[in-house]
Amino acid sequence: MDALPAQPPRRASGRPQADDAVGRDIILQTTVRLLRTRTPEQLSILEIASAAGVTRALVRYYFGSLKGLLREVTESLMRDLQDRMDVQLRAHGTVEERVYQRLRLRLDFMREHPHFERLALSEIYHGEPDDSAAPSDTPLQRITRRGLALTSTMLMGAPPDGQLDARFIHLAILSISAFLPTAQPLLDELFGKGPAAEAQIEKYLRFMSCTLAERIGQDMAQQNAQACPAAPQA
Repeated sequence: MDALPAQPPRRASGRPQADDAVGRDIILQTTVRLLRTRTPEQLSILEIASAAGVTRALVRYYFGSLKGLLREVTESLMRDLQDRMDVQLRAHGTVEERVYQRLRLRLDFMREHPHFERLALSEIYHGEPDDSAAPSDTPLQRITRRGLALTSTMLMGAPPDGQLDARFIHLAILSISAFLPTAQPLLDELFGKGPAAEAQIEKYLRFMSCTLAERIGQDMAQQNAQACPAAPQA
């Protein structure tokens, strides 16, 4: 009797075989690239998979859903931004220059990734907690810890127990840099467009850097005065 033809081995369930050589990074990078010209609502798993050259099954295998993918993309972008800040903050001397570098970096980053702030709000600040994560290790907690650590680096030389709360400076940095990219029509009305308008925005960043640095300096001077009281009069 003729032998039956050999049957192909059955695959175990899990990662799709056709895409075994493809890592999850290509999916993340493709989504970041698409988000430069499309809103999160316009994206679909099918479009992302097609642009990345993978199957929809692989996207779902790694990220579960479009929302899961967007959350991972947002965290990846946030880590990238914070890594850039860490390098810049350690390369500059004065508090004023470090404040400026952080403002400049955030503004440029959000122009490079126009939906970054919306993603941060929806996927991190107001995102649903991950049941598999430890209670003290949510995306918001990780990002907040790193952000406050960057603020501490920015404030090197400022007394840790000063009257100026470092969290206030942290919020001020976020507020200033988050507003500018989302208020482009207002900026156009105030400053117009083109190189002259960009020069005005640069002046504004320098103005805010100087203002914050002066307030930090006042706090340092007050702390020093309290630590070293004046000598009594003869």
